[in-house]
Amino acid sequence: MGAQQWSFHQFKVGTMNKSKIIIDDCSDIEDFEVVISSSELNLTPYENNLNNIWDEVLEESKNSGVEVWDGLYYRLENIAELKSGSMQLRLSTVRYSTVRSLMKLSRTHDLDDKYFPYHINTGALISTKDDFFVFGEKTNSNDDKFIDLIGGGLQKDELAVHTAIDIRDNILKEAFEEANITQEFVELINLNSIVLTNTMSIFIIFNIKLNINREQLAIEFDNRTDEELSGLRFFDKNEINQFSSNKNVYSYLTIVPDLIAKFPAN
Repeated sequence: MGAQQWSFHQFKVGTMNKSKIIIDDCSDIEDFEVVISSSELNLTPYENNLNNIWDEVLEESKNSGVEVWDGLYYRLENIAELKSGSMQLRLSTVRYSTVRSLMKLSRTHDLDDKYFPYHINTGALISTKDDFFVFGEKTNSNDDKFIDLIGGGLQKDELAVHTAIDIRDNILKEAFEEANITQEFVELINLNSIVLTNTMSIFIIFNIKLNINREQLAIEFDNRTDEELSGLRFFDKNEINQFSSNKNVYSYLTIVPDLIAKFPAN
């Protein structure tokens, strides 16, 4: 089924209109040095707004009987240095409550980038042995379906980052949890790009080549234990190229064709 028939997960954020690749000439992930630092995020001008927003989130969650998680994301502190060729990843942490509140605040305020949470997610362009790219299908509370890269947040609560290899391990963990992709199915994994998304997050994107075809992966997926994804969707390279012309121009998936261009050739 063609990519144009699926919705992209999107969220328009103040002046941060579109996602963009910020580092595309990447060395492999193990070439980077991880340095843990304190956060430079100073949200004093918006402190009252953010507290009020989070109180609203808690009240809405209580009324709907949903438990709210407020864990720690890793945050990227040195984007400018990385753009200038630095091989250090300087990481701090930021709470999910801060991230979520800033995202909601940005709908009504044009936030300067010094107030961006820059919380880190990892994701992967995953290709099967028969050359199909794999995306996760998610279903929201209204039963609307949309596609997304397989991946998830880089969260200190789930995986402590000491070296850059731990960041790679996070996407392998997410691939297993979401799609039941075990390391025995991974033929190759390397770094693709680092993206600043329209939700003010940093997306570290990997290339993953599998040694199984889409039929085999579908069988493995059916045996998964995590129900975060409602299905898998497979696209060939020509269908991927349609992503850039999708009407949902604010989704980071519109830059996937540019990322695919960096995917290793067979």
